[in-house]
Amino acid sequence: MVAATMPIDPRFRWRTTSLQRGRAELLLDYDAAFVRPGGTISGPTMFTLADLTLWAAVLSVIGMQPLAVTAHLTIHFLRRPPPAALIARCEILKAGRRLVHGDVRIYSAGADDPVCHATGAYAIPEGSPAVPPSGV
Repeated sequence: MVAATMPIDPRFRWRTTSLQRGRAELLLDYDAAFVRPGGTISGPTMFTLADLTLWAAVLSVIGMQPLAVTAHLTIHFLRRPPPAALIARCEILKAGRRLVHGDVRIYSAGADDPVCHATGAYAIPEGSPAVPPSGV
């Protein structure tokens, strides 16, 4: 569904490493194109990963709803990530009728402390057709 509904640069090679109801973990492979001057992973790269991970966690709760869209996303950059793969973990905090809120933390591969923290919500359009999630 991602390829059909979300245009992402092909260098953004990610995969789901864990998906449970209300939780998602994604791994973003390292690409030199993500590195900004100063030798750190760029903010837009982490923002995209945070949004994608939140979206996966939201869909684990509401089912496949292609019309679900980001309502808001706030990101805090905590430390400079080295040029390495990134791991994003999201937990849904509240799933309402129209909004689903989540918390995302992004880590450099192999690190214990997050490099950024994001909170956000997805809007669920009224009358949006849902396909119940299977296995989550």
